[in-house]
Amino acid sequence: MKKIAIIILLFSFFNGLSQSLSEKEITKLNNLSIKTESLNLNDLNIQKDLNEILKLERKRKTNKTVGIILTSLSLVTLTAGIIDVSGKNDLNQALGYAGIVAGAIEGGISIPFWNSSKKRKKERDKLLKKFE
Repeated sequence: MKKIAIIILLFSFFNGLSQSLSEKEITKLNNLSIKTESLNLNDLNIQKDLNEILKLERKRKTNKTVGIILTSLSLVTLTAGIIDVSGKNDLNQALGYAGIVAGAIEGGISIPFWNSSKKRKKERDKLLKKFE
């Protein structure tokens, strides 16, 4: 039983320590206009740079998605708050003011995500220039 557990453990490390790029990763790199056919993918420095490009692209997309979601939610909340404030009911007006404040906060929270997305794009583009 111990031998089987050790063999399974060793095989799990082989996959985790692999530095080679998968077909999916190569496709993503090709979509970023990197011609992987002419690169020596066995070179560790090239693999490190390509993995860094993929990591930065993943972070950029995630931050941009979160920024879009928060900005959209901010607009919806602000609009609902403004509509509620224009009502005659005091409760609706109080909820409207709360909606306006919440929308402004959501909009403020989305700004760092947009900035981070732009920063990651600049870092990624700087690494992409190595492979032009």
